[in-house]
Amino acid sequence: MWRAGLCRSNTPFAGAAKDKIGVAPVRKSALDKNLLPMPFNRQEVGEAKRIAIIRAAGAAFKVKGFHNTSLNDVAEALGVTKPTIYYYAENKQDLLFQCHQYALDMGEESLDYAKTGATGLERIQRALFKYIELITHDFYAYSLLSDLKDLNETQRTTLRERRRYFDTAYRQMILDGVRDGSIRECDPKLVTFWFMGATNAIPHWFNNAGELSGTEIAEVYVSLLTEAIKARD
Repeated sequence: MWRAGLCRSNTPFAGAAKDKIGVAPVRKSALDKNLLPMPFNRQEVGEAKRIAIIRAAGAAFKVKGFHNTSLNDVAEALGVTKPTIYYYAENKQDLLFQCHQYALDMGEESLDYAKTGATGLERIQRALFKYIELITHDFYAYSLLSDLKDLNETQRTTLRERRRYFDTAYRQMILDGVRDGSIRECDPKLVTFWFMGATNAIPHWFNNAGELSGTEIAEVYVSLLTEAIKARD
């Protein structure tokens, strides 16, 4: 069974009402450790705050565009000071880079979830389902909608390498499925380009108040992929 439960956010800013740029504004006291889930340690608290800032930045970049968004916008949306943002990011470019990294982290989480699949087909079903759940739950991951031109060469190289890893993993699952008989003969490269292109376009149009939930969209996408590549009797 490849279906997964919907990922829940555990950031210290989760659950607040959204402001005009779609970010959850909170009281400054939300940064206090006493409001965070127990048990906690300093590293976990710091990571939760960093993720909240990345999500707020992603929302602002998506709505206003990278060049029209300031760090003040992100700080104001979260109800924190600008120096707080600088504690977690060197500048706006670094914040965009972290948005890209965060989106790729979701991809790697989906690959980890796929490992328990018994066949190549089951693994790719599980990976795609989990990935769509993650990006629709956290669809402020602006980096899925942007290219790399606003990053420096070192950052672009890092992201390209991580993207290649993700692409290679999907191709390998398809090859495994062809070898174990669960997937029909096909070109792994073209298949991966097809379904990942469609998947990464989801944040362009997804609305969490829309007719379909992220989980339902994941089910449809996995069904379409399965019908396209499964071995024929």
